[in-house]
Amino acid sequence: MTMRLPRTGAGPSRLVVLRTELSVRDEQILTFLNRHRYATTTHLRDVFFADHATLTAGTRACIRVLHRLLHNRLIARLERRVGGTARGSAATIWYLDAAGERLTRPEGARRRRFASVSTPFLAHTLAVTDTHVALIQHARTEAFDLERVDLEPDTWRSFLTRAGAAGILKPDLYVHLATPDYDDHWYLEIDLGTESIPVLLAKCRTYSAYKATGRGQAEHGVFPRVLWVLPTTARAARLRAAIHDAAELHDRLFVCTTFDAFLAVIEDPDTPSGATLENQERRNP
Repeated sequence: MTMRLPRTGAGPSRLVVLRTELSVRDEQILTFLNRHRYATTTHLRDVFFADHATLTAGTRACIRVLHRLLHNRLIARLERRVGGTARGSAATIWYLDAAGERLTRPEGARRRRFASVSTPFLAHTLAVTDTHVALIQHARTEAFDLERVDLEPDTWRSFLTRAGAAGILKPDLYVHLATPDYDDHWYLEIDLGTESIPVLLAKCRTYSAYKATGRGQAEHGVFPRVLWVLPTTARAARLRAAIHDAAELHDRLFVCTTFDAFLAVIEDPDTPSGATLENQERRNP
């Protein structure tokens, strides 16, 4: 039996009613979907329903809330699945429906549509969501405080190179972490193996060019290190070797790892493949 959804529309009067019916957690879920574009049931459960006694209880509570938001046309679900190694990739994929998009749209911004999207773009977007959710979950262990996470397009920075050419930096994520000893700053690039190594090297050169302007250092106090999160250790090794062989690139600016290992790299600044003082602000004792 197919559930019939109400014709809610997204007019001003209906939006006022919907807003008054939203809980704080409802608003947080809509904001999360606005920032990430797409998220699975697993993602939303792990972020917003982690305080339940069991995983099963959290899943059931999450599904109840999502179905209520679905019924009010605040969110919708894709009729397809995305395979791969990313956590939660086989679960239902959610995005903002018309009313939810209107409620979360900044004043003056253009409407965004989410229903039609290519499979590679969707897979990459979910992988970025995977990474953010993993950071949120790990921060709960008190390994670090998650001070700030920026997503595209908030991470984008336009700049002029020393030669006067226009450039634009587009990190997948910017992350600011706080530990008792350091504030750590990272740009994260999430790679699914769909682009060639020369394309990844071109992105590395953009980071180097942006660093040379000094704007990143002025914004963050230090220049964030670039963490490449790749699908396999072999691909990470290939990119690491290519960066080393590129004379114009500085090896110490870039770290290449896998999704399974990236939290260990971020958490331990003394690991050989981890952070260095280049992307850390030492706290006063």
